[in-house]
Amino acid sequence: YAEIRHQPLQASKLMATPRRTPATATLLAQINALFPNRSKASDGWIGDTAHAQRKSDHNPDADGTVDAIDITHDPVKGVDIAKLVNVLIAGKDRRVAYIIANGEIISGNAGPQAWVRRRYSGANKHTKHLHISVLDKFQNDTSPWALSKLKA
Repeated sequence: YAEIRHQPLQASKLMATPRRTPATATLLAQINALFPNRSKASDGWIGDTAHAQRKSDHNPDADGTVDAIDITHDPVKGVDIAKLVNVLIAGKDRRVAYIIANGEIISGNAGPQAWVRRRYSGANKHTKHLHISVLDKFQNDTSPWALSKLKA
């Protein structure tokens, strides 16, 4: 058999283990507590191979954090994503980079036209789930999200 020579990895090639940001983990935990029987069929956080081929907040950053999560639209037993968008816009949470749902994109405070609904032109209109991305500078913020009006 041939001798195998191992090359030392360069620091730039080391990749941290992918993980949700604490901010998105907090949001997901709150949603699950509010709607314990909700469908999770379109939930997601880490990108598949198609996501890996393009820029996506579902791809891990250098530190391993994934800045985005998807929350399934389930108005019967869980989250109505149109209502969740309204609650998130009203809360104007500093952690939000942007939200995509039902063919619309809404930027957070750091984006263009903050908290204004704009037409989303991507291929996936996000009708089966809501996509939310958080800003890196607030990714470790685990304070509760303002979701009290979601259940009402």
